[in-house]
Amino acid sequence: MLFIFGTRSARLGRFIDHEHICYPCKAYDKEIQVSRSYFHFCLIPVFPIGPRHFEIRCRNCGDETKSENLVNLYDSKARTPFYFYSAWILFASLAIGWFYWNKNTQQHKMKLVLNPAIGDLYTIKQIKNGETSYYFLKLIRISGDSVIAFHNNLDYGDFVNHPEADDYFVKDDTLIYKRKELKEMFENHEIFSVVRDAGVGAAR
Repeated sequence: MLFIFGTRSARLGRFIDHEHICYPCKAYDKEIQVSRSYFHFCLIPVFPIGPRHFEIRCRNCGDETKSENLVNLYDSKARTPFYFYSAWILFASLAIGWFYWNKNTQQHKMKLVLNPAIGDLYTIKQIKNGETSYYFLKLIRISGDSVIAFHNNLDYGDFVNHPEADDYFVKDDTLIYKRKELKEMFENHEIFSVVRDAGVGAAR
């Protein structure tokens, strides 16, 4: 992947001033251009660099003498182009999008946990002695308020969605939970993911 970054100059404003005199030719016809450099990444502006740059020129005689009064006056009038903020707008949009996606995902998972079904596959996150590992539970039976699940054979050091090919669910390793316990496990981030109709992992 090619990443392009560097600096570019952008004009913040161009003004014609008829109120301040050009002393060499006595004309009232000055052009003021205000610009500023910015850092860009993949042609997207990220942040401005350095101070604003002012070009002041008499359109009658070409004199380029700078006046502090003109600089201060048009510094306040020059506006940063909207695209200067495009990177921040992009980042904010991605963050907001992720927030709503994550919120909807969590609500969907909570709905599955509150309404368990046979075949549901839970990825369980556990922390022991400061180390994090993951294992699977597969729901095999629901009896009233109780949910019965098989525990898989392997533990995983990293998060995985499905058991590996050589993993399986152990018939002798059966766990029973109350629905309330499953809800608490999800709220405590122990139930990391829920897959309905997973159809994986034979029991042995």
